[in-house]
This record gives sequence, C-alpha cells and structure tokens, in this order.
Amino acid sequence: MPYRRLPKTDQARIRALRAAIESSIENGVYTNVISYNTYHRAKSFLEKFEREVAVYKRCVQEQSSKRGNVKYEEALKKARMYVSHFIQVLSMSIMRGEIARSKRPYYGLPEDEDTVPNLFSESAVLEWGVKVIEGERKRQAEGGVAIYNPTMGRVSVVFELFKEMYDRQQSLQARTNEALRNISDMRFEADEIIFEAWGEIEKSFAGMQGAARIKKCASYGVIYYERPDRKRKNENVDD
Repeated sequence: MPYRRLPKTDQARIRALRAAIESSIENGVYTNVISYNTYHRAKSFLEKFEREVAVYKRCVQEQSSKRGNVKYEEALKKARMYVSHFIQVLSMSIMRGEIARSKRPYYGLPEDEDTVPNLFSESAVLEWGVKVIEGERKRQAEGGVAIYNPTMGRVSVVFELFKEMYDRQQSLQARTNEALRNISDMRFEADEIIFEAWGEIEKSFAGMQGAARIKKCASYGVIYYERPDRKRKNENVDD
C-alpha cells in the first residue's frame, strides 16, 4: 500500500499547496474537498511563501551573476591598487624629504616604517582607503602640498566606487539571509497546512478503493510513495 510523505523541498511544498488550492475549485465553484478554513489558510500562506522564495532566488541570482562579480572584482582590484600606490608615493615623498615622517600617523601608518599594509582582504582595502583619504585631507588642511600620481581626488573616486559596490553586496547578502530565515520559519506552517489538507482530501475520497482512490487524491496534490518492501517485491516479480 503506497504511503504519503510530506514534501522535502520548498518547491515541492509550493506545488503541493497550489495543487490543493487549484483542485478545490472546479468551474469557479468551491468543491468542499478541503474545508474552507484550510483552503483560505493555504491560499493566503502560499502567496507569502512564494513571494519570500522568489525574493531569496532573486537575491542569490544577483549575487552570483557572472557580470556582477566581474565588475565587483574589477572595482576591488582597482581600489586596492590605488590605495597601495598612494601609500607607496607617500613613503617615497617622505624619503625625499618632501613630507615630514611625523605625518605618517595621520594615515594610520607607523612613523618608523615604510612598509605598505597588507591589502589582500576587502576589509583591509576598506579600512586603509578610509585612513589614507582622511590622512591626506588632514595633512593638506594644515597646509601640506598635495600628493600627485595618484591624486587623492582620483583615489577617492576609485575607492568610493568600490565601497558603493561593496555596500550593495552586503545589503544583498543581508536580504538573502533575511529571506532564508523567513523561509525557514515558514516551513513548519507549510508542512502543517499540507498535512491538514491531505488528511481532508483523503477523508473526502474515503469511499473510493485502491488505485482509484490514490489517483484521485494525487490529483489534489497528495504525494504517495511505494513502500520499500513492496517495491522490492515488484522488482523481484519483474526479474
């Protein structure tokens, strides 16, 4: 005897709910196969569940789009290069005596070293981009001559473009995580509604027998599986 089993994926849950809802209306008339309360609850819930699943998919797709990733990587690479070059030019200007070594702390750099910070990570580029921009502004505000090649104006433009794309990525990730949490929280209710609807569907067709009853219930979205022992038996017969 086949047995029913609740859906395991969100798409399967959506299909089961939609089947129960759509099959309950024939020629625009409510059939009473499932109770009106269950029908109304399933319909209202499905709209919210589908919307949240769609939001999650859209966010994931946007995050993983090849074009978007290429643009983001290019912006990160360029910001890293400009911040690094600016710090190198600053160090050379100090070595030539054009800028006092005491100004290095303005940029968050140790006064007694000429090394360039590790800019491998995104967070490091963000951190040092802010530091060099603020440091250069402070030094120039005190009357210091501007550094060129690259100019701080150019560094700022490149850095802000990267930061804008980074913030967008973070916003998308936050929305993706939010949608995933919402979906996870909704799964129990989805299964609860499906379980209730399937019970009512089977009860409505309790007068039918065997395969005909299974087929009829399945048309309302009930998912049946053949028991493993039955399946093995059939396979042995086929052999």
